[in-house]
Amino acid sequence: MTSNLWLRQIGVVAGAVLLLTGAAHAAKKPPSIVATCAACHGVNGVSVASTFPDLAGQWSPYLTAQIRAFKDHTRADPLAKSIMWGMAATIPDNEISEVSRYFASQKGPAPGTEPAALVAAGRKIFMGGITSTNTPACMACHGPTGRGLPPLFPRLAGQHAAYVATQLGYFKQGLRTNGSSSIMQTIAAKLTTKEIKEVAAFTRTL
Repeated sequence: MTSNLWLRQIGVVAGAVLLLTGAAHAAKKPPSIVATCAACHGVNGVSVASTFPDLAGQWSPYLTAQIRAFKDHTRADPLAKSIMWGMAATIPDNEISEVSRYFASQKGPAPGTEPAALVAAGRKIFMGGITSTNTPACMACHGPTGRGLPPLFPRLAGQHAAYVATQLGYFKQGLRTNGSSSIMQTIAAKLTTKEIKEVAAFTRTL
């Protein structure tokens, strides 16, 4: 994909940032269903288990899209099938946006620590891409600080490295096909297993 096309895609979503930021981060009283989510994702959306993603500080439109994808089974990666299909089924349709806004309003996860060599290598990929394989920089869509661009490109900053690596693996294998998966499948297919671990390690430290 050419650089100009990437820039056009970014331009389409960037205009929504200012409009969505306030709504996404407005404080909300926890909906009752959050007690169920908390078992894996934590009451405030910061998970203590690397299998489960942090939801705190994630963009509300992105969370809403993922919950709906779990409910209608269009997100069908192994973790989705084994856990989230069943969990999302318990969320009433009229509460999905409320749940998303609640987690979006919480303070995002603090940066974590990862092996220095992995972080350094991952920084190069995230910030500059890989010229030899025509792999674009992750920051083009997820921002230089990893905060993402709504509604398509999620926050990666502080996310568990194991979770990010797993999802990149799903994209690479064509197992995750919802949302902007066509973009991510193309990118992940260019990454080696080692490069995936490096990128995931770096995003954890943002």
